[in-house]
Amino acid sequence: MQFEDKKIKNGILWILILLSVVAAVNQLLIGFDIDEGYAVSMPFRLLQGDHLFADMWEVHQTSALLPAAFLWLFYQVTGSTAYMVLYLRIVATLLHLGMTVLIYRKTRKYLTADWSLLFALLYLNLLPKWIISLDFSMQQVWGLTLLFTCLLEERGTEKKQLWQDFLAGLSLAFTVLAYPGMVLLYPAVLVTICMCNKALSGKDKCRKCLLFTAGCAVSAVVFFLYILLFMPVADFLSGIPKVFMDGTHQFTMQTKLLLYGQQWLNVAKQLLILSVLPLLAALILQIFKQKKRKEKGSLFLAFLLLFVAETSLLMILGNLVGIQMGPFHFQVRYLLFFLCICIAGWNVRNTDRPLFYVPIFLMLVAFVGILVFSNVGPDSSSSYLGLGILAGFSLLLKKYPQKEQLLFATTVLFVLSLLFCKGYYVRITEYGPSTVRQQRVQVTEGALAGIYVLPEEAEQYMQEHETVQCVTQPDDKLLFLGTDGILNLSANCPFVSPSTISTPAFNEQWVEYFTEYPEKEPTVIVLAKNTIDNREKFFAQNPFGKWIAEKYDRLHMEETESLCIIKKEKSE
Repeated sequence: MQFEDKKIKNGILWILILLSVVAAVNQLLIGFDIDEGYAVSMPFRLLQGDHLFADMWEVHQTSALLPAAFLWLFYQVTGSTAYMVLYLRIVATLLHLGMTVLIYRKTRKYLTADWSLLFALLYLNLLPKWIISLDFSMQQVWGLTLLFTCLLEERGTEKKQLWQDFLAGLSLAFTVLAYPGMVLLYPAVLVTICMCNKALSGKDKCRKCLLFTAGCAVSAVVFFLYILLFMPVADFLSGIPKVFMDGTHQFTMQTKLLLYGQQWLNVAKQLLILSVLPLLAALILQIFKQKKRKEKGSLFLAFLLLFVAETSLLMILGNLVGIQMGPFHFQVRYLLFFLCICIAGWNVRNTDRPLFYVPIFLMLVAFVGILVFSNVGPDSSSSYLGLGILAGFSLLLKKYPQKEQLLFATTVLFVLSLLFCKGYYVRITEYGPSTVRQQRVQVTEGALAGIYVLPEEAEQYMQEHETVQCVTQPDDKLLFLGTDGILNLSANCPFVSPSTISTPAFNEQWVEYFTEYPEKEPTVIVLAKNTIDNREKFFAQNPFGKWIAEKYDRLHMEETESLCIIKKEKSE
């Protein structure tokens, strides 16, 4: 196939655009995961009067500000939580589309229209958690997009370039709010500004760094003023350690290092298995060219493109040949590609320094921040590397312009595999295998209304939604103990909890929360049986379970198929 043929290339791009539309619609309407429930219920706490670092102890709470603003608009119009998940998905889709247009316009300054469009489609279809919502992962991607765009801005007057440095500071501040671990990017950006502007005098470099820092500082001042509207400085400082009492993010250094070792060993095993065939094929190709007395070319490029092609085909064809998969399979492919690009780009020419330092070096630092500050391993986190992967293909295009046709074909195949991840495979709880071919039914009530889920999921949600509605009155306070936090929005009353995280650990943090805020003690506790299966052990040994047993009427506990309902002792 000759990619010089403009009609063929345009035809391929139009097919990718149409498939992207289908994938976007599927993301809007199909599937639901407990992490998305967390991303919806947490910002709703701000609407019901809770405050950051005071009565909200979630580790990702600073990412609640953006979705809370959109939820406020929705709630003012509807006065209901029905269709709330669908609404946030629509908002997130539109925001992500806007960022995609920004990527196209930025890359169009340096590349042809077809390459810019292809890179924009890559960006559009590579989602860090394979859900489209206003959660911290999407906000982080958008923040990094704005940051990189500002840092790569070269044209215009000197005044405009300095303004871009200030905007870069604002963008980093937004990124840190989305994912606090991104604070590691601050010194890395200062290094990047200096490395990408070697022709400038020391004074000019210093001015650019100061303007960037000013953008960060202004954002920080505004944020802390907002926080201090609701609490004194002493309470804010004392509240920070309580956030990190969350059991799902609480590890000793020894445990963390051991966990890292196991995770990276697993990654190495996967990469070894997936790399054998591409490496053999690349070596055979080199030997064949040598015998034919042709130019050998780059073994590195041959291996890398064959690896991308192999893993992309596995994602596209795997389910069709009987491999049970979901969107998170073969995530290590992003990691290997990005690490290879880091190595290949280390000795780039001076003119290409911004292409390496901004989206690749900074993406590497961001990835380190994700690993250090999260409880997720390198495999699951590697889909956060989207901007670095996009820059990687761009770097290969600049380094090997004679291989443009081959690079275009490989990138198209890679984007097709992303479309399968986004539009064919469906993320479900526990990352299990699931596709759009499975039968699904539409939820008609509650925050999940309008979403198509598996029949058993729909039945369980509807039953639990109705139960929570029946056992709560406007003057109640609900505490939901389970992983599916979306049920908090089914209550007829405010819900109370130190954290709405989808992987709760009922430790001393929960006892301390209700000890510090006795006015928030729940009148109704709804306990999910699939979260706490051994309830006798929970009430006898768990710190928070014992607290419940002392204060609530377990003898008259009501049960449904999946829930337990516990109320205050009658004497109270």
